[in-house]
Amino acid sequence: MRRSHSNNDGQAMVLFLGFAAAMIGMMLVSFNSGQVTNAKMKAMNAADAAAYSGAVWEARSLNFQAYMNRAMVVNEVTIAQSVSLRSWIDYLDRFVTNVNYVTKFIPYAGTVTTAIARGLAEIDSVVQSTLPAAERAMRVLNAVEYGAQIAMNLPAAGIAQNLAAEVAKKNDARITPGGFTLLGRNELRWIEFTKNYGKRTGPFGADPRTRMREVDLNSRDGFTTARDWKKGLPYVFEIRKQGGTDLLDFDSWKAVDSAELRTIWNPFKGKWSTKLPVGWGGAQAYYSRPVNRLGRHGNYNEWGDLDGRFAQGESNGSNAKSAGMDFQGNRDIVNPRVRDANLHLPFAIEVVIDAAAPSGGVATITKGSKPAAVKLTDWSTLDLEPHFVNATSGTFALAEACVRFARPYGAERQDGAREYPSLFNPYWRAELATESRTARTIVDVAKRLVPLSAVVGTTGTCT
Repeated sequence: MRRSHSNNDGQAMVLFLGFAAAMIGMMLVSFNSGQVTNAKMKAMNAADAAAYSGAVWEARSLNFQAYMNRAMVVNEVTIAQSVSLRSWIDYLDRFVTNVNYVTKFIPYAGTVTTAIARGLAEIDSVVQSTLPAAERAMRVLNAVEYGAQIAMNLPAAGIAQNLAAEVAKKNDARITPGGFTLLGRNELRWIEFTKNYGKRTGPFGADPRTRMREVDLNSRDGFTTARDWKKGLPYVFEIRKQGGTDLLDFDSWKAVDSAELRTIWNPFKGKWSTKLPVGWGGAQAYYSRPVNRLGRHGNYNEWGDLDGRFAQGESNGSNAKSAGMDFQGNRDIVNPRVRDANLHLPFAIEVVIDAAAPSGGVATITKGSKPAAVKLTDWSTLDLEPHFVNATSGTFALAEACVRFARPYGAERQDGAREYPSLFNPYWRAELATESRTARTIVDVAKRLVPLSAVVGTTGTCT
């Protein structure tokens, strides 16, 4: 007997439709999640690019100022070398002239020394008349470079912010109200980061140019720093040469050179009984007036002897030439004597990619309007928090970059010492970092996610 199966027809179809519905739901959820993730990634990329671009500009501005500082140091050292050369040529001319007073009566030798003395006299005359012009040119160049530092520093934060906004726009994003607050914080940090160390105008306190003077003095070569030597036979005779170049009162590069012949050693007093000056010379590049006092000027510093007094007379007399301009200041970090290896300059920004923006553009959102609901393909509504907040409907992203001082990889100091931040080496670079608590709180307050009082006491560093 045959049985009827008509009552079971269609059961497989019901199971298939249920399974298909579940699969379609899973696909829609996966698609929706991908859309949200893609929007968030696009916003994060836009924020990262904007923050990094602004920080790169600030790093380049600091490096430019560092290059100007180095150029000014080179110019000042060039002036010191020029003054040193003028002093040494003047000394050599006098030395050979004095020697010629004796040797000119010696056949053949006198002819040679007389010719050398005349040649050195001509060289000395040319050097003393031409090099001061180069010294004045170096001071003018320093004034230009110092002005370039100031001109570069003033608009740097504003340019960085405009650059960040343009980069965000190219990525279909715009800066949020909280992002504009962050830009104000960025500019404040920029202003507080460096300082102008110009000429002191008041009568009290240390001259702000002291650090620049120290760097200049430490950058002198061996010839400029000290020109000392001694030659002779022990306890019989000795020729002592002394000399050096110093920067005095921020107004004068002063060089002196002299030599004396010492004879007749006195064993009871432990010194030479006779000291005869055989050569002396000096030069000076001053600003307001010649500086009469002496500095270190080499290692021996026996300037009270007759040869030393003659050298001082040369440096304060006809060989003292005006440099035309005063010793220039410079820009540096605010506390250069504080060794802070973690010193950094943050640049934070928040952007939003509007949900209503067409491809390749940014939608205009009226401030204060309510965010439109975001409908997904399954007709469900996407929760607008925390990425879709208040006045706009879109995907938000916060990014922060840091400007740090660090030597390039493979260019470490030869002495192995750690180099701390300053504006004397162009080692400032930008890098992306984790946003700080301060930046996060600022944008959250702008969205009214936290009360304004929460900003007080917040901290954060680039990590």
